[in-house]
Amino acid sequence: MPDRRFALIGAGRIALPVIEAWRAGELPGWQLEAVLTRQPRQIEGVRSTTDAAAFFSGVYALIVDTAGPAAFALHACNALARADVWTVSAVALADPQLLAKVEETAQRTSHRLRLLHGATAGLDGVAAACVDPEAVLHLQIDLPPGGGPPGVIFSGTVREAARRFPNSVNVAVTLAFAGAGLDQTRVEVSHPDPAMPYRLALRVTSRYGTCQVETFPKVGPGIHPVAASIIAALRNAQAPVWT
Repeated sequence: MPDRRFALIGAGRIALPVIEAWRAGELPGWQLEAVLTRQPRQIEGVRSTTDAAAFFSGVYALIVDTAGPAAFALHACNALARADVWTVSAVALADPQLLAKVEETAQRTSHRLRLLHGATAGLDGVAAACVDPEAVLHLQIDLPPGGGPPGVIFSGTVREAARRFPNSVNVAVTLAFAGAGLDQTRVEVSHPDPAMPYRLALRVTSRYGTCQVETFPKVGPGIHPVAASIIAALRNAQAPVWT
């Protein structure tokens, strides 16, 4: 079976570990065809371009967006018109107009948009719990360290959090899509204590029981948990037995 061709939108700290994994042969069954970048750059072994029209003229089985909410909002429908799309920038879909356009494009083309879990865990548990229409999902999200004195700075719906913190609550929006929705899911957003690790947490209660998850993501040179989620998803998509 020939390798499936995929492309990346973005070439930053999330995309680069994915590119390195592909170069190292760690993504069997995939061929990286192109990368759409904001600034001109050379990427060894891969066609890179700043020209969106040239990028979208390619033929791909999958386009993976890593470039952030603004870029996703700009390119989502164009990408979906050509291939299935995965993104880690779910927060852009808090805009009802963009969501409607994305859904219309997906229905018209039979392509699908997947929201990857990124730096959090528990997406499957939330989805299963929210089969119960009375399920209650509550999220706690730390902002990146150093932004202000420790403490809760927002408590409300995920949709409102997405408006206020458009670059920091992608995981909350993804979890809300898996659950009861952006207007029914509550979230607390906090500035973390500098002495404590960066934290993302969820608790969902339903007639099936309670699921409670905490993650403490770490980011370093060449290491990004969101990149790891993309690598894992690409591997899983090609596995003969998958989860």
